[in-house]
Amino acid sequence: MHVMRTVKPGMREYQAEASFLHHVYFYGGARHVCYTCIAGGGASGAVLHYGHAGAPNDQVIRDGDMVLFDFGAEYYCFCSDITCSWPVNGKFTDKQKVVYNAVLRANRAVLAALRPGVSWRDMHLLANRTVLEDLTAAGVLTGNIDEMMAVNLGGRVFQPHGLGHFIGCDVHDVGGYLEGHPERDSQAGLRSLRTAREI
Repeated sequence: MHVMRTVKPGMREYQAEASFLHHVYFYGGARHVCYTCIAGGGASGAVLHYGHAGAPNDQVIRDGDMVLFDFGAEYYCFCSDITCSWPVNGKFTDKQKVVYNAVLRANRAVLAALRPGVSWRDMHLLANRTVLEDLTAAGVLTGNIDEMMAVNLGGRVFQPHGLGHFIGCDVHDVGGYLEGHPERDSQAGLRSLRTAREI
């Protein structure tokens, strides 16, 4: 929330990163981060793992831009990993609103369905279906949702690394594919899921 309150149009992405780093250390005692901070404004938010030395969070955040910030503080050797997107000026355009609400609805659908015994793979597919439904209803995509799901369009295009990952002593903690649990799926777009376990 601190970064959301402090970042304004005209700032550079690294200033948002610096705001986060200062806040988690000054107020939380977290001296380290779990990974290189990703602070993407506008088109930079679409670059996978933006923020590294080759793309160092140095662009100006412009009025009207969506920002995507992916930050994770490390505290006593435990990792965190939070990704947020919002319009830097506080107002969604109609197009931004469609995508944001599709992701929000997918998030809520997964949280509502999540309970012991459900399959992580099924939660990933539920999120994909929800996003595809909303983007199709808004006219961003055209076609049959079941056909899109059959070729895993949502997973291959919008969630190539899956719904999420384990977190703990590492930002991508181990334990996704253990003996006695479901094996890795071979279908395109599903083989990159971090786990197929039941919750």
